[in-house]
Formats: sequence, C-alpha cells, structure tokens
Amino acid sequence: MIFTLDESRKLLNAASVFFDRDEEDDDEVPAQMLNLNDTWGWACADGEVVPDDEMPRLAELFWHYGNCGVLFWVSERRAKCRSEFHDINRLIDFVRMEETIRSQEPNSSKRAYAKHLYSIGVAPQ
Repeated sequence: MIFTLDESRKLLNAASVFFDRDEEDDDEVPAQMLNLNDTWGWACADGEVVPDDEMPRLAELFWHYGNCGVLFWVSERRAKCRSEFHDINRLIDFVRMEETIRSQEPNSSKRAYAKHLYSIGVAPQ
C-alpha cells in the first residue's frame, strides 16, 4: 500500500506511536516524535523525529508489521542499532528478513508461494 503524507500521519497518530502532546508542550516536543522510551535499554528516555519525507515509508512498515515495523525503521535510521533486549532485536530481524523477501519478490501472490527459510534469534555459528 502506498500512503500519502496525510494518510501516513492519520494512521500513525491513530496508532499512538508518537509522544502525547499537551498544549503547553508546543515547542518542546515535535509533533512527529516516536515514543521509544525503554526500547533500546532500561530507563532509556528516547524518541525519534520522523521527517515528512520518511512518513509514508514508516506508515507502510507499520501497516505491514505493526510496531515491529516502527522498530525496524528506527534501527535502520540509526545504522542498524541494536537493543539490550533480545526480543526487540528478534522483531527487528524478522522485519529485516521479510523486507528482503519483499524486495526480491514484490508481487504478493508470487511471494505467498515462494519458499523462504530463515532463523530469527539464532547465534551465528
């Protein structure tokens, strides 16, 4: 699915992926800042501003993978950063593998019958 900028904002706002903003926060918290508190480590206050030109890609990833897509998007923007938490890394790895498959076979009907095998969370040998 291809999202416009307005459709992207609407989807991601409805999903509550951005920091909540109060009226007095006007200048302090950008409207498009992802809430990433405690994502990359314990007691980690964090956020990522989403530029307008990246909003449709983020919405597409969210549409396909939910919050896993958001984590993947941030990881990619931050040079494939990793979390202290293995579960989060597995979610990112899952989306990375699926996006590789989607790029190799863009047609969803053909992709449904393609045989792909990969492991998530397995230490390299």
